[in-house]
Amino acid sequence: MAWASGIAVAVLIGGLAVDLAAHRRSHAKTAAHRSISARVSAEGAGRTRRRVVSRTPVTRAVDPFSTPAARADFAARSGKITAAVQDLRTGQTWLYHPHGRAQTASIMKVDILETLLHQAQIANTPLDDDETDLVQGMIENSNDDDATDLWDQTGGSSAVAAYNAAAGLTETVPNPDGYWGESTTSAIDQILLLRELVLPHGLLNQASQDYELRLMENVEADQAWGVSGGVPRGVNIALKNGWVPITGATNWEVNSIGRVKGDGRFYLIAVLTTHDPSEAYGIDTIDGLSKVIWDQLARGRTARV
Repeated sequence: MAWASGIAVAVLIGGLAVDLAAHRRSHAKTAAHRSISARVSAEGAGRTRRRVVSRTPVTRAVDPFSTPAARADFAARSGKITAAVQDLRTGQTWLYHPHGRAQTASIMKVDILETLLHQAQIANTPLDDDETDLVQGMIENSNDDDATDLWDQTGGSSAVAAYNAAAGLTETVPNPDGYWGESTTSAIDQILLLRELVLPHGLLNQASQDYELRLMENVEADQAWGVSGGVPRGVNIALKNGWVPITGATNWEVNSIGRVKGDGRFYLIAVLTTHDPSEAYGIDTIDGLSKVIWDQLARGRTARV
């Protein structure tokens, strides 16, 4: 992964009355998944519409994972895929293999930064120059050493787990031994994390949201793949990818999460793949599925009722 110098960007913070000390995640997976999925769908339309106003009615879309193009993609691929999409125009959420788990690899860096920014808000203290240098390297250049420094600074797995619990995540386990890339997560939990970057009245104020999204919009060019696949130029994409060989050169974990906004679409997407025979194979898988989703969420594509 490449390295880069940082930017001196101070994020001024407002306090939130959230106690993060020693608050751990729940393990009631099936019930929690149903609850979270319902809450994501129910809250999405109401909270988002206050922030994004459309002059024209928005039609509800067909489940993109049920389309012939998506089914053909899934059938042709080896390995495992779990994915989630939320259309922020309508509040619709779609899941593919929702109970699947995957190692986070570098998508965990989004979680680390959200935790850091929330802690800064509570302390009412802006990030200093050293912190902004680390943050830029971690997100824009996917620098692992910068991520480790920030992981340790936030308080490691217990601090990230506490933030996740406050955000409603129930299917993410930060690695307790400090190997943050070996944390595990689900696609729906990644959607919940992304929601904290786009919806008001959550754990992050707008300054923090805008700061993290700008970094995700500016990842270095050779990392701008995945959930950007099939999305035309001129559309605003904020993303973070993760990639790591699990047990060797023919067994890869490749993940991509992000927010896509423009040309009549506004959605969150998370695609996690495991047991890919190569890194390129995993990237191609996510690129292809991303194109299907972009095409399916086109303005005017309606659901059958």
